[in-house]
Amino acid sequence: MKQPGSPGPLMFGFEGKSLPARLARRLREGTVGGVILFSRNVETPRQVRDLCREIRAAAGRGRPAPLIAIDQEGGRVMRLTAPGFTRFPPARCYSLFCCRASRVAEAVGEAMAGELRALGIDINFAPVLDVDSNPENPVIGDRALSSDPEITAELGIAFMRGTLSGGVLPVGKHFPGHGHTASDSHAELPVVRSSRVTLRKRDLHPFRRAIRAGIPALMSAHVLYPALDREFPATLSEKILGGLLRKQLRFRGVVFSDALEMKAITGRFGVGDAAVRAVSAGCDVVMVCRGEKIQEEAVEAIARAHADDREFRKSVAASTRRVFRLRRALPPTGGPSPAHRASLRQVGTRKTRELSRLLFDHWESSGQASRGGRSGNIGEG
Repeated sequence: MKQPGSPGPLMFGFEGKSLPARLARRLREGTVGGVILFSRNVETPRQVRDLCREIRAAAGRGRPAPLIAIDQEGGRVMRLTAPGFTRFPPARCYSLFCCRASRVAEAVGEAMAGELRALGIDINFAPVLDVDSNPENPVIGDRALSSDPEITAELGIAFMRGTLSGGVLPVGKHFPGHGHTASDSHAELPVVRSSRVTLRKRDLHPFRRAIRAGIPALMSAHVLYPALDREFPATLSEKILGGLLRKQLRFRGVVFSDALEMKAITGRFGVGDAAVRAVSAGCDVVMVCRGEKIQEEAVEAIARAHADDREFRKSVAASTRRVFRLRRALPPTGGPSPAHRASLRQVGTRKTRELSRLLFDHWESSGQASRGGRSGNIGEG
């Protein structure tokens, strides 16, 4: 399906603390171009660093190293929570610092990135750019930076800049906005029935600002917006990803899909069909985070479409170019992985722990911590 040296448009997760043989083979073939890590893959800082080296070595010589990603937002969505890693409260806590909020958000982004880079992780699926506009939302809540679109934009951009300065690529999510949903896309397909005008003023504002500020990548939402596309959720919508995002907002970066095994997608589509639709709609990297059977279904469906459909091949070629540009944005490492030079002493440093304590003190004293999030650990399946 792919020419040598061109990784495929798929990013997979896996079970356990070491790389499965089947995924290693897919990385070597180039049909899979990236790996996402979850708590189930994490034991200690050293083990994660060694796992990242194992993932990169699996691709072999002459092929770009696989991109390695993780969700490390803070609060309910942190995958590195074992002893030795630094924990942070939800992103909502940055706004508690008033005039210093942007500096705090940037500092956290840089601190998180420093730890991720020391481990060999390239991408953090953060910041959340969703506006917390619906009190009944079961999945966003305190993951959102604010209920105000402008504050969300300012703090999201600050976090983005900190992440980039720490040597990791940030991914804003979930385009065009998951904040007004009343259901969880892990369990069903949410529908946001707001008008185009409301979506533009409320949900799209942080994404528009982040695009102008140079955010390198975004993640799509498994949400249906009838005002934008009556038939397909954003991940599968050419109207939203191709028309709104690429043409109207002029986004030139990489689009990652959210995990295709979520019920918002599988309740209506097979994973193979959804993978092909997502790439055709404008997703550059399609994620299937668990389930070897459905991962193989996605590989086979994309291979068939690539062989049979000239327009699909053009979509894959355009995605490959965008992903290569994203790779070039990573700092040079001078070795086979970002962890080659980085020391594990950069994980859980005194400075980072002090920043964490400061944030937790503000978060707990604000009273918001006692109210907690509206859902459990998000996205672990």
